Amino acid sequence: MEQEIAVRPYALRQQVADEAMRATKVAAKGMQEKIQAQNFGFYYGKFKALTDINVSIPAQRVTAIIGPSGVGKSTFLRAINRMQDLLPTARNEGELLLDGEDIYGKAINPVVLRRRIGMVFQRPNPFAKSIFENIAYGLRVHGVRARSELDERVRIALQQAALWNEVKDKLEMSGQALSGGQQQRLCIARAIAVEPEIILMDEPASALDPIATAKIEELVDSLKEQYTILIVTHNMQQAARLSDYTAMMMATTPNTKTGTIIEFNETRKIFRNPTDKRTADYVSGRFG
Repeated sequence: MEQEIAVRPYALRQQVADEAMRATKVAAKGMQEKIQAQNFGFYYGKFKALTDINVSIPAQRVTAIIGPSGVGKSTFLRAINRMQDLLPTARNEGELLLDGEDIYGKAINPVVLRRRIGMVFQRPNPFAKSIFENIAYGLRVHGVRARSELDERVRIALQQAALWNEVKDKLEMSGQALSGGQQQRLCIARAIAVEPEIILMDEPASALDPIATAKIEELVDSLKEQYTILIVTHNMQQAARLSDYTAMMMATTPNTKTGTIIEFNETRKIFRNPTDKRTADYVSGRFG
């Protein structure tokens, strides 16, 4: 089936893409669309990492992105806040919309965009600064100077990240002296301090122990009331527990690493009654 799709004429491939887009709209019916990809593709030089991505991500929900390694999940995540801009060979095609406006449009300032879209990486990466300065740094970049406002927003960010009670008496301690789980929550606090609309998380708990992972999951669940959250995870139990919607990514053919979204729906439907056999095989552990 995958090879058949790959060689179809453009009109038929466009029909497949249109059907995928309609399916995602049905899946997210009644929900406000925050991010919308329309025939979105991404290249590193001649290598096409993503192709024909068609999906609508609902606002103020957790959307999990699952799939095998190497099919472009992290690439898609990073494309949303234009982290690849510094790579000279990177380029995109199609559209990637935030509130209906093309993220890659000429009028978009990437610095302003990244304030709206925060990013949390697989491994905690606190700055070599104090806990306070880890959070205050981004606020200062965006023009906050008054100490009273900095104090207040640092406190609020740490409270939202469920870290305040653990660090309120040691804000001058290095952020790198915290435990792994605390460091990751500090990075989440750093991301939300500038009041983004979206938080992107690339396997945020994969390097943590089960107790720290549980705290991160509780935190994500509490944050979705305020933020649109996309999380890449290889942990199927985590995706099932944590997300409201799930996007399944897969290579377009068995012999390529060019990825696309083959199915998108409410998480319970993806795990209980997927429409694509490849999704069913993957979530049940039969794939690979």
